[in-house]
Amino acid sequence: MSSGIDGGQLDLSGVRWLPGGARLAATAQAELPQKDGLAAAFCGLAALRAAGVDVPDQDAVAVAAGSVRGPVVLPPGEVGRGEFRLPVPVVDDPAAAGTRASALATAVGSLSRGALAVVPVTGEWTTESLFDLLVGLWDVPRVAVVARIDAAELGAHDTPERALLDYLDTGVPPLWTSRWRPPGGHFVLLAGIRIGAEGTLLSVVDTYASFGDNGIHDQPLEWVTAALAGLGVLVVVDADQAAVVREAVRVAGLSPSYWD
Repeated sequence: MSSGIDGGQLDLSGVRWLPGGARLAATAQAELPQKDGLAAAFCGLAALRAAGVDVPDQDAVAVAAGSVRGPVVLPPGEVGRGEFRLPVPVVDDPAAAGTRASALATAVGSLSRGALAVVPVTGEWTTESLFDLLVGLWDVPRVAVVARIDAAELGAHDTPERALLDYLDTGVPPLWTSRWRPPGGHFVLLAGIRIGAEGTLLSVVDTYASFGDNGIHDQPLEWVTAALAGLGVLVVVDADQAAVVREAVRVAGLSPSYWD
């Protein structure tokens, strides 16, 4: 694959951040962890704040998006964060809990007073289509990619760096798989790419500090693709850049539509 991202920001770890990706990651890390049941609101808040929009907290995003909390399922080692400024509905049935992607997109637009646009993306996810979409986003000044994923398809969040480097050289994914398998989906941010001779890693900005390096972990492109099957991403950009994103979606062979 050709990267097409020579102008991207490269840090010492070899990660090329998407436009504004370093700021997005730092903003998310400063907010860690997500409040119980509010992964979508956490990602929405990070996207808003990284774009300079002043939003009080995850509660504000959750209420605007109509989030519903279910039974708390925490990763090993996490103690949870159960304090809430605003009332967020709670249900006992996990299937009735969560945040609709379309509602999160509406919330981001309204909380930014129209300064930000959200382009939904779904379709037949392949390694090529996901890679092409992310490469196409280098044509905007800044972007936040909020991904709804099946976390069980990811690799272990503490996969050794040596194994990841071997993957970059050989294209053979590490053996370790995720030990956290929450019911339903999970929201994360995709903020960067690391390209090797044979493999490509995506930098996932997660909602828990115990995942990777203070919430950031690299995942093989193949595994993120599998985690997106039947789901999708929300691409948050300045409102005047929405057409650029839709063109990137078209070129990648995906659809600018919701999956929920």
